[in-house]
Amino acid sequence: MEDAKQRAQEKLDRMHRDRGYLIPVHKIMVQADPDWADRYDDLVHQTYLRQGALDRKTKELLQFVVLAALRSDVDHIADHARLAIEHGATPGEALEALECVLMPMGALGFNAGLKAWAKVTGVEELQPSTDASAPGRAAD
Repeated sequence: MEDAKQRAQEKLDRMHRDRGYLIPVHKIMVQADPDWADRYDDLVHQTYLRQGALDRKTKELLQFVVLAALRSDVDHIADHARLAIEHGATPGEALEALECVLMPMGALGFNAGLKAWAKVTGVEELQPSTDASAPGRAAD
């Protein structure tokens, strides 16, 4: 039993090193179904991690905007925004990639991606300096 747990830990550590992030599916499946996790990892290496025509920066920008469009967990989206920047994207490029897909993605996905981008870049939401219900403001 301890051997299986050690192999699962080694596999998880390798996944983290290769990807730069982990999500629950990685943490659970290396223990629950190691064979499935191996096949999943092979697919990830073939489609995402291998060096092909697209560099890692471009792949991370794609992951970032697709996860935002699908309204994934903000932390998961932020992982790919961070990785895009670590692999050479500027914060401005990551933001522009998100802006480029606003129309097909929709406002909810854009908002999730923007929160993730802000989390990674440290941009904080600016708050109004006056009460929004102050006199002279038109009713919504």
